[in-house]
Amino acid sequence: MLKRIAHITDTHIDDPTALERDADPRANLEAVLRHTADYGTDEIIFTGDIGEPGTAPWLLDKLNEYKPGFRIVLGNHDNLQEVLSLYTNTASAGKDGLYYAYEDDIYKYIFLDSSSSAISDAQLQWLAAEATTLKKIIVFIHHPILDVGTAMDRIYPLQNRDSLSSILQQCKKEVIVFCGHYHLPDKRTDRNITQYVTPAVSFQVKKNAPDITINVSSFGYRLITLTEDKVSSQLIINRYDYFSPEKL
Repeated sequence: MLKRIAHITDTHIDDPTALERDADPRANLEAVLRHTADYGTDEIIFTGDIGEPGTAPWLLDKLNEYKPGFRIVLGNHDNLQEVLSLYTNTASAGKDGLYYAYEDDIYKYIFLDSSSSAISDAQLQWLAAEATTLKKIIVFIHHPILDVGTAMDRIYPLQNRDSLSSILQQCKKEVIVFCGHYHLPDKRTDRNITQYVTPAVSFQVKKNAPDITINVSSFGYRLITLTEDKVSSQLIINRYDYFSPEKL
């Protein structure tokens, strides 16, 4: 087994925060998608924060142009009903969000909806049932589950992340989480959960600054590689109009 997944997040299309700083999220996304195509990725997974109202059709069309069958979850800036009316690749397991799961011979992939900045009770119950498996679990969600200790984490965390973490920590095997939301790279582990935060396509937030400080000097995505016995990833970051791999 060999699968390569491009994890893309936080495009913030037409967001004034980016535009006022001469960043172009649309151009950034197209550059990322061209790079994923050149690299030959098998799948694209987008984990939310599409952009300003009315930009969802453009983004979904663009993802479909490069990788039909792409998968998404929603972020806190996204409109659930708008996206449900446009996104038909996967049906939701519940009416209170866009969440679902599928599996192959080795892995179970779970996609969670944190667009309300919390995980609903119904979704938590569904997750508890889905997480009862002997397969390795890979979770895609907009918000980080583990505390990252940054200004973004203090101000905009997932509200009931302890409840979510408690369910995942009961899994029999390692759980790997891929997320965004904080506009910065991070990796950390708590017991059986290993979490990777992927930088944004739009703009970044300085990791160690005491307050939220915007940085538009880079953008990128995460390339995830799955084999039968290993999940690995590397950041693909564009600096000075050139993509290069980075660790974390």
